Amino acid sequence: MILHDFIYAWDGKSTSGEKPISWWPGSYHVKIVKLATDKKNISYLIPIAVILKNAGARATMNTSLRHYIHTFAQKISKEYDIDIENTLWIELDDTIRVTRLHPDTKLLSATLYSISWRPIRPNELAMIKPYITDM
Repeated sequence: MILHDFIYAWDGKSTSGEKPISWWPGSYHVKIVKLATDKKNISYLIPIAVILKNAGARATMNTSLRHYIHTFAQKISKEYDIDIENTLWIELDDTIRVTRLHPDTKLLSATLYSISWRPIRPNELAMIKPYITDM
């Protein structure tokens, strides 16, 4: 079930004192999907998927989130009340890559994450296929 479907854009500037997603402008089509929608009382270990596709129309807005996913995930998780660790982050590009964010250490007030992108597995692709046809 699609919970949210929107375009998220940033200008690469910081006026509020918070770090921007990246220091270069960009925009992404974002779908937040709840995977556990059946009525068979099945509990999913990862119940939420965030599907991302670059929506940059101009060459200057083609910043990839692959290197900034931790900053993006923190902002999206805060805005849409998502558990950052129990979410599957999926980037659609020439290939479909997947990651999960695992906190490594707590350093002052910042959390560092261990991030490892990998190709999507067939069962994961089958779960999200209905949601990526119009992206």
